[in-house]
Amino acid sequence: MSFHQYVKDRIILIITWLISLSLSFLVIYLDLSTGREFVRGASITYCFVLGACVLTGGLLFDFLYQRAWFREIKSARQSENRDEIELNLYLQHPVTGEQKVIHELLNRQYHAFMNELLMMRKQREQHVHFTNQWVHHMKTPVSVLHLITQQPPTPMSKTETEELLQSVQEETERLTRGLELMLSTARLDKFEMDLNVSQLSLSHVVRQVLNQHKKLLIRQHIFPKIVGDDVMVESDSKWLAFILTQLVTNAIKYSREKEGSKTLLFTIENKGNSVLLHVKDEGIGIAEQDIPRIFDPFFTGENGRREGDATGMGLYLVRQVCGRLGHAIQVSSVLHEGTEFTLTFTGDSLHKHVMG
Repeated sequence: MSFHQYVKDRIILIITWLISLSLSFLVIYLDLSTGREFVRGASITYCFVLGACVLTGGLLFDFLYQRAWFREIKSARQSENRDEIELNLYLQHPVTGEQKVIHELLNRQYHAFMNELLMMRKQREQHVHFTNQWVHHMKTPVSVLHLITQQPPTPMSKTETEELLQSVQEETERLTRGLELMLSTARLDKFEMDLNVSQLSLSHVVRQVLNQHKKLLIRQHIFPKIVGDDVMVESDSKWLAFILTQLVTNAIKYSREKEGSKTLLFTIENKGNSVLLHVKDEGIGIAEQDIPRIFDPFFTGENGRREGDATGMGLYLVRQVCGRLGHAIQVSSVLHEGTEFTLTFTGDSLHKHVMG
């Protein structure tokens, strides 16, 4: 607030003081104009009484001028709900410039608080919804394992034993992936506390992820291939592995229906100051109408509904992690032919999005 505005807010009191001072000078002038050398004590007393009356009138006028604001403050203070977050809605009639500034700041603070509250409520609803979906999907592998353990002990051939162990392994892998997804969702709320930025070999991270899914890739007749020279990118190894894991597991999941061998192609491309990683599968592809929504939370699309074990959170978390790391992600797909995801790494993107 400027000095001019400060004075303007108190103009009534200033005018009152000027009127009181002028009347006092007038009384003194009239008293001395009678030929007296000194001002009488009665005249001085009269000046004080007159000044007090003028000051009282000015204060009363100023109070009446701001009475609506004072009443609103009183109503807000006397509100039965002391924890009410909308107390600023009581204050709707600011008069002075100072009151208008306070009113504006209260409104801005209220709207900022409400936006944050709505965001927290939305996140909580998403978390509850995801937890419910996650529990529902985890019941399936648990039920399968329970049925396997309930089978009566009978002699089995080597082939039957291998098939049984393979079924157990598949269900435990589903449980492991589900638990990892839930843990990643929980860690996302404290992303900055779980971040370790370093220079990473992109090919090395890709190979690590492929080695973790080697058996599943072999089982589904998917042959990974890395094309392009290795480059160093700035990222977090754990979160980058999480992104690639989601892309690889989706490629495996949506390639099971296609017969014969398939290729999962990783292409590393240098483009100016950026590094592009293309992840292309030969799966069933994504319907054109589903592509704009695949990164939305809980969206499963036609493929997810057909598979039955999709939570709709994998690609949503991928987009969230990419955004926080400063990496861009794009997707293109042709139905029944395959899908290609493109990750873009920019040299200073992490510092802009995370460090800043």
